[in-house]
Amino acid sequence: CYRKDVGVYCVTGTQGMVPFPPLDQGWGYGLHPADSSAEVGLSFDDGLLTVTVTKGGEPYDLTVMITLHILVPDLPPQEELPPSAIDSVEAVQAQVAHLRAEADYAIAPLQDAVDIEEATEVELATLKAWKKYRVALSRVHEQEGYPLTIDWPAAP
Repeated sequence: CYRKDVGVYCVTGTQGMVPFPPLDQGWGYGLHPADSSAEVGLSFDDGLLTVTVTKGGEPYDLTVMITLHILVPDLPPQEELPPSAIDSVEAVQAQVAHLRAEADYAIAPLQDAVDIEEATEVELATLKAWKKYRVALSRVHEQEGYPLTIDWPAAP
């Protein structure tokens, strides 16, 4: 999206989420209450959606925002959909977050012992192992085969 001129905003795509529908089918918008008295016009040509905003017949820059809505076709029933890489990514990200929380919980008291200069050699070694594990978790997305195949790091 970009602002072309006073009251003229251009939308060049939907980041692949949905295709642009024809202008007379499925477009809508919502204005922030601060801009509710503005008038909005939509035009679509050659893959570019142009949003023109006026107030009192004059071009008007929105003070807050406009939310565009696109009507999309119904999805087929879930059982007809192939497994989605997005679902896999979400599942992996949730697992990483869970494991990261466990690592953070284990690291906190060990780091406290280091910070107050009361850590034993065993605590220092354990802290280092947990931090290595946490780094490995942060790099899971770099693995070949991600998100369908994950070589999970072993917790200390």
